[in-house]
Amino acid sequence: MFRRRAHWVMILASLLLALVLRAVLSAQSLPTESSKSSEPFGIQVVDEATGRGVPLVELITTNEIRLVTDNAGWVAVDEPGLMGQKVFFTVQAHGYEFPADGFGSRGRALEVLPGKTVQLKIKRNNIARRLYRVTGQGQYHHSTRLGMPNPWRHPNLNAQVMGQDSTQAVVLGERILWTWGDTARVSYPLGNFATSGAWSKLPSHGGMDPSIGIDQTYIVDDGGFSKAMFKNDVGGTVIWMHGFFVLEENEGQLKGVTHYSVREGLGKEHRSGIAVFNEKTEQFEQVNQFPESTRLYPQGQTFRHTENGQPYIYFATPYPILRVPAKWDAVFDPTQYEAWTYLEEGASFDRSSPRLARNSQGKLDYAWRKDTDLVDAQRQRQLEQSGHLQTGEGWIQTTDIDRGRKITLHRGSVRWNDYLDCWVMIANEIYGEESNLGEVYFLTSKTIPGTWEKAKKIVSHDKYTFYNPVHHGFLDQADGQLIYFDGTYTKQFSATKVGTPRYDYNTIMYQLDLADERLRSIK
Repeated sequence: MFRRRAHWVMILASLLLALVLRAVLSAQSLPTESSKSSEPFGIQVVDEATGRGVPLVELITTNEIRLVTDNAGWVAVDEPGLMGQKVFFTVQAHGYEFPADGFGSRGRALEVLPGKTVQLKIKRNNIARRLYRVTGQGQYHHSTRLGMPNPWRHPNLNAQVMGQDSTQAVVLGERILWTWGDTARVSYPLGNFATSGAWSKLPSHGGMDPSIGIDQTYIVDDGGFSKAMFKNDVGGTVIWMHGFFVLEENEGQLKGVTHYSVREGLGKEHRSGIAVFNEKTEQFEQVNQFPESTRLYPQGQTFRHTENGQPYIYFATPYPILRVPAKWDAVFDPTQYEAWTYLEEGASFDRSSPRLARNSQGKLDYAWRKDTDLVDAQRQRQLEQSGHLQTGEGWIQTTDIDRGRKITLHRGSVRWNDYLDCWVMIANEIYGEESNLGEVYFLTSKTIPGTWEKAKKIVSHDKYTFYNPVHHGFLDQADGQLIYFDGTYTKQFSATKVGTPRYDYNTIMYQLDLADERLRSIK
């Protein structure tokens, strides 16, 4: 009898102890076996003018918790300890501005409640609208956490791609072939360094509205990762491609053609030449190899233009000062490429002792010359700094019309635009004030190679890089009134040491409305 009573006393004591422990844990907000994580609190940042969610906006707490909006402008807040609290979030974004309070703080104190959402409006200073991150992982990360719908087939991971560099794209038939440079993978720091590719449908043939996204189907390897589009037999090297275009071969079939370069990153080049895309194998075949002494070869972004009855492929770097006849045999022959230059025929660029071609009046003699080095904006700047050219003497004289200062453009693209009935250029500046390589400009010209004197800034970044911007003419809408361009967003070559999570080393798409009154001054 005593043993039975003692047994029940122990059971009751154990139950009482469990109840006490549970109460203590609950009071201290410590997890219990039956506790469940609460729903996150959602914040959406929208463009005050359009009501559309803005990607790449940072919301920062007073203890430096940093959340970055996804493609739909959402962040999901689920930080333990902040639920039920009034939390101040600083709001900041490249090219956008949140209003300041009386103390100059740009942000808002919000009551963080599980399952609730709030919307914040932000002013766009950029003329171009930031639409979405094209590549990488987690484009709709926060939207997914909040249970929000999203329009993409692969909203958070496609082909195991974490990051991609610099877009080149062409139309082949009814599809767009997209290519990128170095590609980071999920499973290991070393990824694909021999060019990546993907297909998408043209918007006119069932593809997505480019204002919403690009529904890309990656070319993948047996493991499901973005496949190398070149075979590389040189260890420790990468293969980069430039100057991608479509041309009719001698048999009449359209082919994707590009320049390839096998190199040690930004260092030594092992070989280069012309490669042709094989649609059956979905890889580029290195057809020939250029001599090491080759001065002119495909670079930058391409377009086609006819002069005096002869069609040419032009290469924008970003100025269209390089071309080759649009003939199959010509593109494989480096002697057929021409540079718009004031160097003497056959001259190499020499900063200390340039061979300048001048006419009888002593003015620079510009002409299309074969086997002669290009003099782009940076080289012209070097000749001005060394005293071989006087300021304002060179052909390239581009001015930021708002600040009244000369700028040096780095990379970009040139496209014909029906809406403005002229050529348009999208290009980024090097040596910019806000960022070294993150300021993007819009320019126009009635002719090719053109003058490109007036430049209007359309995108700005604070100490961050946005290089190799390219206008995708095949995405133009409303007869060219709306144009789309992307570029690589990266901390490289910038004053920023820590990259933006998920966004860094990926491409971001922008839309530019050419009817914007702020562009009138350069039309």
